[in-house]
Amino acid sequence: MVSARREIVLFALAGTAGFVVDAGTVELLHRWADFGLVSAKAVGFALAVTLTWALNRRYAFARGAAPHLLGEWVRYVGTNGVGAVVNNGVYLVAVFSEEAMAAHPALAVALGSLAGMAFNYVAARRWVFYRR
Repeated sequence: MVSARREIVLFALAGTAGFVVDAGTVELLHRWADFGLVSAKAVGFALAVTLTWALNRRYAFARGAAPHLLGEWVRYVGTNGVGAVVNNGVYLVAVFSEEAMAAHPALAVALGSLAGMAFNYVAARRWVFYRR
């Protein structure tokens, strides 16, 4: 069984891999395949969320992985979509309500990322990778 601390570290590592895939896909598709920024991001998100689902299923939450892959994947994509709203919502609130955040938006990005990651971790643990 994976300890809670190890589970969080593995979750964060999967998220880092997802970020690399997402950002890399957006850069490649936008620069080299003439995709628009929105369509490139949609493909990047789809690839990244599928990669992080597979990594989390195998490593961080292996004990709770469901036998029905499609249903689990749909729950994961759905909760990560909400997590993206949390991430961007915290960012927007921060930059529009605090002068320091507006002056240093990377701080607001960090806050949003942490909030989104926390939401996604709890959602994955409670609603995606659980055994009934």
